[in-house]
Amino acid sequence: MSTPQNESKMTMGDFVAGLKKPHIVALCGSQRKGSFNKLLLDSAVKHLNANGATCEFVDLADLKLPMYNPDDEAASFPEAAKEFKKKLVACDGLMITCPEYNGLMTPLLLNALTWATRGEGGMYDAFKGTCATVMATSPGKMGGLRMVRSLQGFLQDMGCVVIPTHCAFGGAFKLFNKDGSIKDVRANSSVQTACSQLIHHARFEANRDYNCKIVKAIKGQKVMGEYGAVFDVL
Repeated sequence: MSTPQNESKMTMGDFVAGLKKPHIVALCGSQRKGSFNKLLLDSAVKHLNANGATCEFVDLADLKLPMYNPDDEAASFPEAAKEFKKKLVACDGLMITCPEYNGLMTPLLLNALTWATRGEGGMYDAFKGTCATVMATSPGKMGGLRMVRSLQGFLQDMGCVVIPTHCAFGGAFKLFNKDGSIKDVRANSSVQTACSQLIHHARFEANRDYNCKIVKAIKGQKVMGEYGAVFDVL
């Protein structure tokens, strides 16, 4: 373990090299074949992986979780729900895309998130402090905006640090190229910006302890202020 003296001699490049990559869990609330929201998520995952994050897609349909029922929870808590909750507890960020069903998230997504509030640990353990970004697309003009706002509120209530983006893209039939990439330039730029913001916030969460070392290392250093005044960094 390095001493405070050694840490104080580290360059900014050394600090950056020591940062951990944020781990992002990616979820899609749709299980429809050819889902537009899955295509949207795929584009986001590519951007996250290419820009300093590690991204893990969890297929909610593959979990085969039963519809949440307190009686089932008391009788035998599903192993898949336990593993899903562990993944959420361990991650630094969430990237979620979901279609809008009557202004809300899909039953598939709601059921999975509900199971994640149960079991070992507290109700908020799977979410508190985790950065989250929500996006949606649909053929309609609003693009699933009501769902985005609703899910953002849900995640915020659960303790997530919700990135305040409004990535809801209408005209889903014309949004993607044949290879699944996003055709619309403005939409693609919005997705990249949202992903960059998520990486920025999740990186801080992933390196919370390491950030304390940085503060400790720079304490006492001299910096040049306005008009040439020199003062200590506190």
